[in-house]
Amino acid sequence: MAATIIIIAVLAVAVIIGVRSARKRFSSEGSCCASGGEAIIAEEKKLNSKKIGEKRIHIEGMTCENCQKRIERQLNRIDGVVAHVDWKQKRAEVELEKEVSDEEMTRVIERLDYRVTGIESVD
Repeated sequence: MAATIIIIAVLAVAVIIGVRSARKRFSSEGSCCASGGEAIIAEEKKLNSKKIGEKRIHIEGMTCENCQKRIERQLNRIDGVVAHVDWKQKRAEVELEKEVSDEEMTRVIERLDYRVTGIESVD
């Protein structure tokens, strides 16, 4: 009897976790791909002054072109950054026209529910 109750409790917890995960994924909180298939429009950004450096950011969790555009758009909102993201290669090439910390770029990407696995200078 006690074993049956434990098994039912474990199954109930698993179902609750699964339902919460599915709800998040299919709502606006989840991946960009679950947003009903609406395409995200990319905005082209160019450097305004001399390039002082370049970084390569390795990113996990991108599954489509919308993921790519979503990350690119947010990185390009950082002053002094021009980003080009490639979802297939799981990375962003970032040109810098002023000092921008790795932590700031990581925070922007991870706030979108992707994971930065490394940042390296390309110079």
